[in-house]
Amino acid sequence: MSRADQRAQTRQRILDAARARFEQDGFEGASVREIAQEAGVAAGTVIMHFDGKAELLHAALFDELERALDEALAPPAEGLPFAEALDAVGARMFAAYTARPTLSRVLLKESLFAPAPWSERFVGQHQRVHAWIQAQGAATLPPDALALFGAAWLSFFTYALLAWAQGAHPSPVGLLSRLSRQQLAGAQASADLSAPWRQAAPG
Repeated sequence: MSRADQRAQTRQRILDAARARFEQDGFEGASVREIAQEAGVAAGTVIMHFDGKAELLHAALFDELERALDEALAPPAEGLPFAEALDAVGARMFAAYTARPTLSRVLLKESLFAPAPWSERFVGQHQRVHAWIQAQGAATLPPDALALFGAAWLSFFTYALLAWAQGAHPSPVGLLSRLSRQQLAGAQASADLSAPWRQAAPG
């Protein structure tokens, strides 16, 4: 095994241990020493890879969200309506948070003021979703309306996610779907279906 492979393997063990400790003990309760012990490495090794608990927290969930996005943003089933494809993306993204509720709630709190580079990385994940919406909805809405709809969908997702974190809604995924479909119906109703953009749109 190369040195790079060994380093990547060690990093993954540390992240797996951090997820487990944060989920069990919370952010304040977990310690770098306990995370190192669970990962089977020295505390100094953890610090070599991550600059403290906050960075461990951001990295731990960022990697999981990135994998969830890779799955969620894969090409939808052929012929799947745009609204249903959006529902599937929202449900898969939510699943990444709800799989580790304690860790996710801590991250939502901490990430509001996350330092660089994590702030840019989380924004980049939102940009990936927005770009996917632009591509998948190209035959449904004109470009300007689609850009606004993408921003609205991300806002709805954030609202539903906060509602879940606070226990304020019994079905946040259903809430996201209803908000999204209502916004999409309104955007479609106001679009001129005979405009040139529709003839030029792919598919």
